[in-house]
Amino acid sequence: MAILLKVSPKSMLKFMCVSKPWLRPISSRKLVKTHVRLTANDKECSHHRVIFQDSTGNFKVSRLPPLFHKEQRVELFNMDSPMENPNIYTKIVGSVNGLICMYSKIEEPVLWNPTIRKCKKLPTFEANLRRDCSYYLNYGFGYDELHDDYKVVVVQCIYDDGGSYDTVVNIYSLRTDSWRTIDKFQGNFLINSPGKFVDGKLYWALSADVNMFNMCNIISLDLADETWKSLMLPTSYGEGSYPLTLGVVGKDLSLLCPNCHEGTNSDVWIMKHSGVEVLWTKIFTIDHPKDLGEFILFSSIFSIPSCQSNKGEFLLLLPPVIMIYDGSTRQLEAVDHFEECFPAEIYVESLVDPLLIAHNHLADNS
Repeated sequence: MAILLKVSPKSMLKFMCVSKPWLRPISSRKLVKTHVRLTANDKECSHHRVIFQDSTGNFKVSRLPPLFHKEQRVELFNMDSPMENPNIYTKIVGSVNGLICMYSKIEEPVLWNPTIRKCKKLPTFEANLRRDCSYYLNYGFGYDELHDDYKVVVVQCIYDDGGSYDTVVNIYSLRTDSWRTIDKFQGNFLINSPGKFVDGKLYWALSADVNMFNMCNIISLDLADETWKSLMLPTSYGEGSYPLTLGVVGKDLSLLCPNCHEGTNSDVWIMKHSGVEVLWTKIFTIDHPKDLGEFILFSSIFSIPSCQSNKGEFLLLLPPVIMIYDGSTRQLEAVDHFEECFPAEIYVESLVDPLLIAHNHLADNS
């Protein structure tokens, strides 16, 4: 069994086809969890992939490491969309342990593992709509390690012309394959969509006013006990400052803070816990062209995987380009422009089967 843990996910898939005696241990919950932990923590990021979406709605996949090396050719492999209507624009919520959560305006969210080509369509989500109100849905996707469960969160943000504002928080459990409503957070208007998942929690930024994009603080939802907490922004982020972007650096929550609306640089902060306190540390400042400032801020993805080059470079996904930040020169440089392809998400190859997780729960309760 120890030998199998060193085998790549795609090779494991071949072994699963050998016989039932091979299939049973390889597909066991314990082995799958251990295997995904080892591949996710691989310092070389050998099993990390970047997934792109093209103009037709289908996807392309590239290995992550070659993006750091200009001398290596970046290959894109075709991947059919798991959506029933692939021509409709698909929004990716996030990726955890090889599972990718995505949705479109006309379809329910799905949980998809592109490595094993397995997809689980979520049951119909009944939105609580009200007349004469405007609303939008804010998503989040993460993993509840305590209960070994994958959860999708949908926050209904509802407001009317009179200025009243309300939220309804719905959560989906893959283990029970069902939706339910949980307590809502105390605060105002959610800014970033989707929420960022870090260490068992989903994070969103809150606006001070429903009509403004100025931040006041950050809220988190613990997926294990489903409770909300509030976090303050870095002290240097002044009141009424321009919008920030939440992201992930390695395994830490990060903030991308522009120094001003017309500025040509932005600060990157990471959050560290020290006991009960939250500490923000500025790790670097990104110099960028002036016309890239707003583009960075309103990009749906700001992600830096734990993978770094030997030169200490960081990879940033800033659709429609992938960029490298060089810490020694403090410069951003575009890696490549993929024609009609937008970098959508970084995921790690795994054997996590969303259909099997939901099926096992139903079998246990039958």
